[in-house]
Amino acid sequence: MDTPAQVVKLTYNLSGIGLSEQDIEELLNKHGVPKAEQGPYNLDDHLSDIYLSAYKLKLSKVINEFEESTEHIHTLLDDKHYDEFRKNTDQILNAVRNIIK
Repeated sequence: MDTPAQVVKLTYNLSGIGLSEQDIEELLNKHGVPKAEQGPYNLDDHLSDIYLSAYKLKLSKVINEFEESTEHIHTLLDDKHYDEFRKNTDQILNAVRNIIK
């Protein structure tokens, strides 16, 4: 069974990935990690799923930030170069999206 210290360590590690407090809380709730006062829970049985979900969430956020930043680039490029840039970035983004499905 987990201890509050294990949950604190997990929370610290998830913040190290770059997740916000809200993201972490939602992730722990999604995986049924109870609050300390709610009783026993075997955290070890769920760690791989929790970390996989955390990295998928982080990648999704990175993709969104990347897409937003590339939209600003079009003002710096002419249409021909922007279309080529967009095609290349779309290929990269689609590859990453396929990984996190």
